[in-house]
Amino acid sequence: MMTEHVYSIRLGAATVTVINVGDLLYSLADYLIVPEAEQPPGFAQPRRLPVQCVHIALPGVSVLVDAGAYDVAPDSPHAISDYQPPPGLLASLGESGIRPDGIDYVIITHGHHDHLNGVTQQHDDRPAPCFPGARHLFGRADWDRAQAALQEPDSVESRTLAVLHRAGLLDLVEGGRDLGHGVQIIAAPGESPGHQIVRIHSAGQTLYCIGDLYHQPDDVAHLEWQTAWADADTSRASQQALAEAALREQALLVATHIGGIGRLERTATGYIWVAAS
Repeated sequence: MMTEHVYSIRLGAATVTVINVGDLLYSLADYLIVPEAEQPPGFAQPRRLPVQCVHIALPGVSVLVDAGAYDVAPDSPHAISDYQPPPGLLASLGESGIRPDGIDYVIITHGHHDHLNGVTQQHDDRPAPCFPGARHLFGRADWDRAQAALQEPDSVESRTLAVLHRAGLLDLVEGGRDLGHGVQIIAAPGESPGHQIVRIHSAGQTLYCIGDLYHQPDDVAHLEWQTAWADADTSRASQQALAEAALREQALLVATHIGGIGRLERTATGYIWVAAS
C-alpha cells in the first residue's frame, strides 16, 4: 500500500509499513549546536520534518516501533500554515489492514513525547491504551528520568507511560532485547539515556528503525553536530556503531524525522545518508 502518508516495502518475509502521523516545521538551528561561523547556507531555514512510526509484520509477530500523534497547536512555531495532518496512527494502521489489538509489541525508542504520545487515547474521558494486547518496551534509563514528570497529572508521561504501567503493559529494557522472529532491540543511548533502536532481519535482508539517532541527513555527514539535550560523546558512539553495522549489513534505515527509507554510504570523511530506491 502507498499513499502520501503510508507506504510499505517487503524485507524478506517481513512487510514494513512506514506511517507519517504529521509534519512539523523545524530548522537545523532549532536543535543543533553549531558555531555560527560553521553553519552552512540554509542552516536556519525552516524545513518540514515528518513524524514516522513503523509497523513490522513477520510470520508469528506484529511489532510497532514508536506511536506518535500529531498534537501541534496552530500557534506553535513548529506548525505549518494551513496544514491538514494525516488521519492519525490508528486510522492509518486500519488503512493498511493492521489491527491495533493484534499488535504484540510496541517498542518506544525513547521518552520524547512525539514517540509515545499515541500509545493511549481518550476513552470515557480517561486515557486508555491503544494497543491493549501489546507489551510496550521502553528503556529503563528513560523511565527513571521520567519520574518527576510522572508525578504531574497533566504531563504527557502521566497520560501515556503511567497508564501503561498501571495496566501492566509496560516492560523496561536495559541493554537491549531479542524478541525472536528476527527482531532485536539494541541500546543506542545519547539522544536520551534509554534511547534504543530496532533491528529487523529476514531472509538475509536487514532494516533498522533508528528513532532519533539521526534527525536529518545533515546529522549523518556531521557527527560533530549534536543536539542541545544529548550526551554528545555517547550519541556519537551510538551513531558510529549503527553506521558500521548498517554498512556491513547493507541495511536499510528508517528514522523518525527523515522522510522515506534510506541507507548510508561511506565517504572519505565519514558517512552520508542517501534515499533508498
